[in-house]
Amino acid sequence: MLKIQLSNYRIVFAAVCLVGILLFASPTIVLLIKLPGGQEFSEIYLLGPNRTLANLPFNIKSGASYLIYLGVGNNMGSSGYYKCFIKIGNETDSLPNTALGVASAQPPLYEYNIFISDGARWEAPLTFQVNRLDFASATSQIFDIDINGIDFPVNKTSAWDSSKTGYYYNLVVELWTFNSTSKIFQFNNRFVSLKLNMTQ
Repeated sequence: MLKIQLSNYRIVFAAVCLVGILLFASPTIVLLIKLPGGQEFSEIYLLGPNRTLANLPFNIKSGASYLIYLGVGNNMGSSGYYKCFIKIGNETDSLPNTALGVASAQPPLYEYNIFISDGARWEAPLTFQVNRLDFASATSQIFDIDINGIDFPVNKTSAWDSSKTGYYYNLVVELWTFNSTSKIFQFNNRFVSLKLNMTQ
């Protein structure tokens, strides 16, 4: 009877010691083993001049300056390098195709180069101004646009849209991320588009 009780105490003692060792080792185990986390993703967004979704510019006049805020969030599980390409197109120019992972064919006019820590966000002002805008024969034509104080020739034409009563363009911002394996920036399948109606 005494041998059975002593044997039971040894088992209990061994079990308590094993649990204690696991508790002491758990911080080290967590460092060595990456537990499955949530979904990893990057995000891109545009805000109006008061840093909300309100008052995003829509009706655009030649010579007037417009302010928006561009934001990027990093939830990839590690720090990362990003590029944001600013492009402009009319209604017939294709937007980026996220189903195929293809960026817009329009040439980038301006770019932001960003480094963001994991879990952090980056925001910066983006100003734009259409400097030369002409209207003729049911079309509007943008000859150049100023982005953050730098003038870019664009020469983009938009036909009058009678159903929406306007001359529409898209200001597109694409998000590109640095691929550490291939050592190049790649389209991240994320973009935002701001529809602009040119007015006289």
